[in-house]
Amino acid sequence: MRILLADDHDLVREAISLLFQQYFEDCEVAEAGALEPALDLITENNTFDLVLLDLRMPGMNGLEGLKRALEKVAS
Repeated sequence: MRILLADDHDLVREAISLLFQQYFEDCEVAEAGALEPALDLITENNTFDLVLLDLRMPGMNGLEGLKRALEKVAS
């Protein structure tokens, strides 16, 4: 399972990443601290099974950031 975890708080990313890796075998977690790096990861390798985006992080601008991420996933 490949997961993209995007949150601007390091501690939150680390905790959630550890939980996924502990409870799911062969779990790979990519992390980003803002929307733009998350979009770059999606563009580079669009094979994520799950994308978790913090709605209140740099670059999100509310649901506009979610819309941009969905457009990247769909392309």
